[in-house]
Amino acid sequence: MPPAYIAQTNLQLYNQLLSQGRSVAELAQAKSAYDLASLIYSAHYQADGKPFICHTVGVASILSQCGLPIEVVAFGLIHNVYGNGDFADGRQHRSTRARRLRVRTAVGAEVEALVHRFRHFRITGNTIDRIEAELDSYDSFERHLVLTDLADHLEKYADDGVLYFGDSAWVRDDVVLYGERMIAIAERLGHGVLAEMMRQRFDAVAGRPLAPAILRPGDQKYPEMILPLSARKRLSTRLAAWRHRWRRGGK
Repeated sequence: MPPAYIAQTNLQLYNQLLSQGRSVAELAQAKSAYDLASLIYSAHYQADGKPFICHTVGVASILSQCGLPIEVVAFGLIHNVYGNGDFADGRQHRSTRARRLRVRTAVGAEVEALVHRFRHFRITGNTIDRIEAELDSYDSFERHLVLTDLADHLEKYADDGVLYFGDSAWVRDDVVLYGERMIAIAERLGHGVLAEMMRQRFDAVAGRPLAPAILRPGDQKYPEMILPLSARKRLSTRLAAWRHRWRRGGK
């Protein structure tokens, strides 16, 4: 089986959806999710240094390649926004009422419900036993959540990304310890294509050294927000004005 194609840009994803014969309504839902992701992740970079939205596009591409409904593909584009997205509210790891309304308005209630429940179905050393034990009882909604987390793991390996993380031990260790079990979960869910994609990419990276340190962003482990220069300038201007007023006694 040849290596699977995994999109990294919106245009590559759209071309993939078009080649699958997706309807105009399906294309519109994917674009709405991408538009939201491009705002929420506009300044985010993955721990391998690439724009974070490339990661979410890759997750959506994997889900599309598995033949999943467009709602799940759209969910892939924004799957963890409540965990690491920028809603300009200064909060993290929250699915507040305002955040949920914004996402629901942009992509619909069905996609937002998947986003809201995602963190409860992430595969880790603390959850994999439970997920394996409960897997056969999951409905389609819950199965889609598990599949999306598997796609999230796979995407980090799609372009050897984990070899470029500043600190990828947390990703690679999980695959070393639980990779075969994750592949088995994909097979139990009836997604042999996904299982084979995971096996190919996990095996391709196994045992290989990290990329040269000069190509890796410090000790970065998770997505990082990098403030644009224009925003830094405005912020520094405001701070300078505040300092000037303070020195003059608040006048």
